[in-house]
Amino acid sequence: MKFGVLGPLAVWRAGAQLELGTPKGRVLLAVLLCRPGRPVADDALADALWGEDQPKSAVKNVQTYVHRLRQILGDPNRITRADTGYLVRADRDELDATHFADLAAAARAAGSPEHARDLFDEALRLWRGPAFAGIADVPAVALEAARLDELRLGVLEERIDVDLRLGRHNELLGELTALTTEHPFRERMWAQLMLALYHGGRRADALRAYRQARDVLVEEAGLEPGRALRNLHQTILGDDSALDPGPATDVPEHRTAPTAGPRMLPPALGDFTGQRADLAAIEAVLGTNRAGDEPAAVVTVSGPGGTGKTTLAVQAAHRLRSAYPDGQLFAVLAGTRAQPVEPAGVLGRFLRALGVPATAVPDDPDERTDLYRAMLAERRILVVLDDALDERQLAPLMPASGTCGAIVTGRVRLGGLGGASRVELGEMSEEDGLALLRNSTDDRLASATEVELTDLVRLCARLPLALRIVGSLLMSRPHWRVPDLVSRLEDEQHRLDALRYRDLEVRASFGLSYAGLGSAARRLFRLLGLLEAPDFPLWAAAAALDTELRTAQDLLDELVDVHLLDVTGTPNGQARYGFHDLIRAYARERAEVEEPVPARHAAVVRVLGALLAFTDIADRDHMGQNMFQRDAARWRPERVEASLPPGIPPMTLLDQERIALVVGVRQAAELGGHELCWELAVGGQALFETERYFDDWQECYEKAMAMAKAAGHVRGQARLLISMAGLRYLRRRYGPAEEVNTEAMRLFERIGDRRGYLEALSNAPFFLVPNGRLTEAIAAGFEAYERLEASGQAAAALHAYSQVGLAHLQAGRPAAAVEVLTEIVAGARKQGIRTLIARDTYWLGHAQLALGQHDEAAESFAELAACAEAIGTSGMFYLAHAQGCLHLAHGEYADARRCLLDGLEIARALHDPLFESRVLVDLLDARLHDGDDLRSAIGLGEHAVEVARGINYPYLLAGTLNGLAGLYRAAGDDEAAARAAVEAAAVAAEIH
Repeated sequence: MKFGVLGPLAVWRAGAQLELGTPKGRVLLAVLLCRPGRPVADDALADALWGEDQPKSAVKNVQTYVHRLRQILGDPNRITRADTGYLVRADRDELDATHFADLAAAARAAGSPEHARDLFDEALRLWRGPAFAGIADVPAVALEAARLDELRLGVLEERIDVDLRLGRHNELLGELTALTTEHPFRERMWAQLMLALYHGGRRADALRAYRQARDVLVEEAGLEPGRALRNLHQTILGDDSALDPGPATDVPEHRTAPTAGPRMLPPALGDFTGQRADLAAIEAVLGTNRAGDEPAAVVTVSGPGGTGKTTLAVQAAHRLRSAYPDGQLFAVLAGTRAQPVEPAGVLGRFLRALGVPATAVPDDPDERTDLYRAMLAERRILVVLDDALDERQLAPLMPASGTCGAIVTGRVRLGGLGGASRVELGEMSEEDGLALLRNSTDDRLASATEVELTDLVRLCARLPLALRIVGSLLMSRPHWRVPDLVSRLEDEQHRLDALRYRDLEVRASFGLSYAGLGSAARRLFRLLGLLEAPDFPLWAAAAALDTELRTAQDLLDELVDVHLLDVTGTPNGQARYGFHDLIRAYARERAEVEEPVPARHAAVVRVLGALLAFTDIADRDHMGQNMFQRDAARWRPERVEASLPPGIPPMTLLDQERIALVVGVRQAAELGGHELCWELAVGGQALFETERYFDDWQECYEKAMAMAKAAGHVRGQARLLISMAGLRYLRRRYGPAEEVNTEAMRLFERIGDRRGYLEALSNAPFFLVPNGRLTEAIAAGFEAYERLEASGQAAAALHAYSQVGLAHLQAGRPAAAVEVLTEIVAGARKQGIRTLIARDTYWLGHAQLALGQHDEAAESFAELAACAEAIGTSGMFYLAHAQGCLHLAHGEYADARRCLLDGLEIARALHDPLFESRVLVDLLDARLHDGDDLRSAIGLGEHAVEVARGINYPYLLAGTLNGLAGLYRAAGDDEAAARAAVEAAAVAAEIH
C-alpha cells in the first residue's frame, strides 16, 4: 500500500488508487499521516474535523470515520487505537513524504555529484502538486503541509547546487528564471540564477538579476538583500577568480569538509538507532542557510531522563558539521545538578575556543556576552547547550546571528525561547528499541526468541537509557541469557535495581529531576505513583493530596515541566496526566520509602472515593437520580464536579475513567475496602451499559462479588446481583436476568432494605416484556411505579413505568401505549432525564405510527433527534430506526431502506441481536415494497428469523416470521409462506 501527501491526498493498493470517501474521512486520514506511526489524540482529531463547532458525539463520530477508513483501506491494522487516540501505520517507503526525505538524505551522502543528482531527481519526482493539495487549509494539516513544501524547495535548491557544480549552467536558466518569479524572496535561488548566468558567460545578466532581486526585496519586503547575496554581487562585479568552476568533486557542495574552527562536540555514538523523524526535524530547521540579520535557528530537545536528549543533540550536531563549517561549540549546563553551571564560565571557555587569548577574555559577564556574539556574527557556528536549567541561564549563551544555530537540551520545557522549534522525546518505538538492543550487543541476541526480545524492550519501557544498560549488561556478563534478564526485570519491585551498569543507572537519572522539585510536588509525584490507572485528571491529583484544585493544578504543571509526568491528552478540553512506565516505578518506590503505609492507603482511598463521587454525578445526570444507598465515603464531590469542563455530559467524561474504574475495583479489593469495591463496580454500571463495555462489567462484578461475599456484606451482594441482571439483560439473556434480579429482591427483603427492594422491583417488567408475559409486565410496572413514586424516587418510577407503555404497544393497544408514554416523556422532560426522553420518544413515535398519527410521530422523533447523541450509540440506533419507520409509513421505501440499513450497521457494530432483530423486521417490509431482488430479500429474512430465535423474544420472532412469509408470497412460494405464517401465529399465541 502507498500513501501520497505530496500533492492531493491519495492511497494506492496493488497499484490502484482508492476512493477515500467523505471530505471528513479524508481530513482524518490526512491528520494521521501528518504523524505516521505516532498516535493523534481523539480531541485533536475532533478539532481537525469540526473546529469549535464540535457535535457532542464528536469522539464517537471519529470512531465511525476510523471504521469507514479501515474498510476503505482493506486492512484494519493500518489504523489502530493507541492510548487516547489513533495512529496510522505506514513504513517509510510506503509514505511518499518519508520516502522523499530518505531519498534526499541518500543524495546528500552520495559518493558522486552524478549519483546525488539522480537521487535528488527521484525524490522530486514524487511530488504531484503542493503538499495535501485541497485540504492544506485545515489547521491541523497546514503546518505539516507548509513544512513539506518548504522541504521540497530546499531539496530543489540542493539539486540545483549539484547541477551548477556539474557545469549545467545553461540548462538551469529557464528553470531558475521561473523559480525566482514564483519564489521572489528565496535569495538562494537568485544566487543560483546569478551563478548560472555568470558561468554561462552572461556576467551583465547576472548583475541585472541581482538588481531584480534587490528591487523585489526592497519594494515588497522593505529589506536589503542578505550578506551572502551581496557578497556574491561584489564577487561578480570584480570578476573574482574564486567563482571559476572547478572540477566536480566526489561529494555535493554542502558536504565539503569544514574549515578549521572550534570542535568541542563529544563523539557521536557508533550504534545510534531510532529517532529518525526527530533527527530529520532538527536538520530541517538547522540545515537551511540564514542571513546574518535574521534570528538564529534554535531547536530545543526536551524529555524525561533517559530518553536520549544528549545523544540525539550530539548526533544531529555531527551530521550538521558541513552546514556550520566555522565550528561547533558544546557545553554541559548541569541544569539538573545541585549547582548548575554559571553562563559566565561557559562564555569564557567558548571565547578561548574561538581564539580569544585567555588574557583578553573580559571579567564582566555582560562584556563576555557582547564579545561572544561579536565573534559569532560573521561565522557559521553551531552551539550545543546540554542539560539547560531555564531560559535565564541560556540567555547570555544564545547566538544572535542568523548565520549560527543552536541545539538546547533540557528536562524542562523551555517555552520562553521565542521562535525555537521544539522536539520532545519519549519512549522509542518497539522497532527502534529492538534495533538499539541488537546494535549494542553484537551477536549476543542470536539465541533469543522474538518474544523474549519484545519482552525485554517492553520491560525497559522503550527507554533508550534502560535499553543501553540492558545491552551493556548482556555484553559484560556472557553467562547471562536474555530470559534471565527478562526474569529479573519482571519483578516490578526491583526493576530499577536491575537497570544499573557502572555509572549508568535509570534510578539516578530520574532522581536528578525529583530532587529539583518542591516538597509538595515531590509528595504528589509519590502518591500518584500508587495509582493503578494508566492516566488521570486534575481531580485525582487533588484527592491524592486532599487539597484544592488550584493547588493540585500548579503542582501537576511543575511535574509536567520537568517531564516527570506527561499530558497524555486533552479529551473534551480536560487534561489527562500519566507516567512513563519506569518513572511510575520510581514514583512508587519513593512512596514506599518516604510515605508510611497508612498515608499511602489513605491517598489511594481518597482518589477512589473521588472516582466514586464522579460516578454518582454521572449517574444522576444520566438517569435523573441516584437509586441505591451509599455506604462508602466519597471524596469532596463538589470539587470533583467543579473540575469537570462545562457543557459536556458527565457520562461522556466518565468514559475517560473506564480503565480507572476496572483497576479501581481491583485496587479497592487489595486494600480490603469491600464497600468501596462493590460501590465502584456498581457505580460503573451506567457507563458499562451505555457504551457496551460488557467484559469490563463482568470483571468488576466478579471481583466485587467475591469481596462482598468474603465480607458477608448482603446489601453489596444484592446490589451487585441487580447489576448482573442488567448485564444479562443487555446480553439478551432474559431468563437468567430475571433469576438474579429475583435473588436480589430476596436478599434486600431479608435485610429490610426497602429502597434496594424497590429498585429490584422496578427492573422486573424489563425482563417480563421480552418473555411475552405482557400482562405480568403491566402489573409489575404499575406496582413499581406507584411504590417508587410514593417513596420519592420519581426518576426510577418513570423508568419502570416505561415498560407498561411498551407492553401495551406489543399487546396491540397503541392508544393505551400513547397515553402512558406521553405521561412518561412529560415527566422525563420535567426532570431532564435525557436517557428516558430518548428511549420513550422512540417508543411513543412507534405507538403513534401504529395509530396512523404520522405528524405526531414525526414530532416525537424530532425530539428524539435532539437528545439521541447524548445517550451514546444506542441513541443513534433509535434515531436511524425511527426515521426509517417514518419513511416506511409514508411509503418512501428507498429512504426507509437507507435509514434502516444505517440502523442495521449500528446494531451490528454494537453486537446487539435485539436491535438487529428490531430493525430487520421493518427492513423486510421496506425491501418487499422497494422492488428489491426477492431472492436476496428472502435470504435476509431467513437470517432475521435466526437472529430473532437466538434471543427468545416472541414478539419480534412473530413479526420477523410474518415479514418472511410476505416475501415468500411475493416470490410465489405459497407453501413456504404458509409455513412461516403458521409458525408466526403459534409464537404470537405464546404472548399474553
